[in-house]
Order: sequence, then C-alpha cells, then structure tokens
Amino acid sequence: MNPLVTTPGRKLKIIQAHDPLKHWWSLDEMRHCKKCEQLFPGRDIKVYQDEEEGPYSFHCPNPECEATWADWEYPDLHL
Repeated sequence: MNPLVTTPGRKLKIIQAHDPLKHWWSLDEMRHCKKCEQLFPGRDIKVYQDEEEGPYSFHCPNPECEATWADWEYPDLHL
C-alpha cells in the first residue's frame, strides 16, 4: 500500500479528524514515538487509505516502526 498523496492542508484535516488522543494545530507540531524513540513533525506521518473512499491508517515515519496514535506523545521540549 502506498502513502496517500494529498495537499498539506488536506493532510492536516485528515489527521485532526482521526487522532483520538491529541489535538493538531499544524503539521509542524512535533510528536515523539515511544516505540522507536524518533521525534517527528506531523507532516512526516504516513497516511494510507484503503481503496478510494475506504478508512485511513496512520503510521510512524520510521520505516522500521509499526507505531500509531497510541504510541506517539507530545515531546518534552524545553523552550
């Protein structure tokens, strides 16, 4: 299955509508993956869609990691 190709605005709306655990204000927001320890922006999340109008699935940008929403947390950034 290939990642969904879409505009950044559409990708943000899809992520906002489907993340049951956290709010997304922009694709530049960072998340930390508890499984692979990677820090990544929302724009790097892999979004897939089954068939043309099927359900979406979301995966960690790290190709070796199977993590999804429950494995991603707000990073502990010191600003």
